[in-house]
Amino acid sequence: MNPNDDKRRWFIADTGSDRIRFTATGRAALGARFARAGIDLDQIDTLTNARAAAAEVSHQELQALAAHLKGRDPALDAVMAGLPEWGC
Repeated sequence: MNPNDDKRRWFIADTGSDRIRFTATGRAALGARFARAGIDLDQIDTLTNARAAAAEVSHQELQALAAHLKGRDPALDAVMAGLPEWGC
């Protein structure tokens, strides 16, 4: 297993609070992906903010995937037509 695959090494959490900081491994694994969504890992200092940022990254990636796949397969279009993201 690649050491970058061990997500437990991506950040250090203060168990007495909500505070976190990303490790070099975490920055290498997540930095570019979060940056594409306009999120700077240096601005994330709590687990709450990290979860919100990860949700935003996932949302933007799913919207991009939907835009990429829309119109390629009529069966997929029919199934996905009811989702607001499919209309993007």
